[in-house]
Amino acid sequence: MISFKEFLNLVDKTYNEHSFIWRYGQTIMNVLHGVWPEKYSEIAREQTNDCYYDDGIVRFTLNQLEKEWPNGC
Repeated sequence: MISFKEFLNLVDKTYNEHSFIWRYGQTIMNVLHGVWPEKYSEIAREQTNDCYYDDGIVRFTLNQLEKEWPNGC
């Protein structure tokens, strides 16, 4: 598992490559699906912090992920 900081770096890199297609929240969720599919499914299921369709809640999604990211990563 990559670290949370590495995840953020990968999100930024991916967004820079796909910003003409994907919104930032969409990029977060797409990258999350690739690195931690179980957490992606959990967030998508509960929908409260699913920023795929709503860039306005990106901060809430990232806060949740940072708190729940596996220790040592």
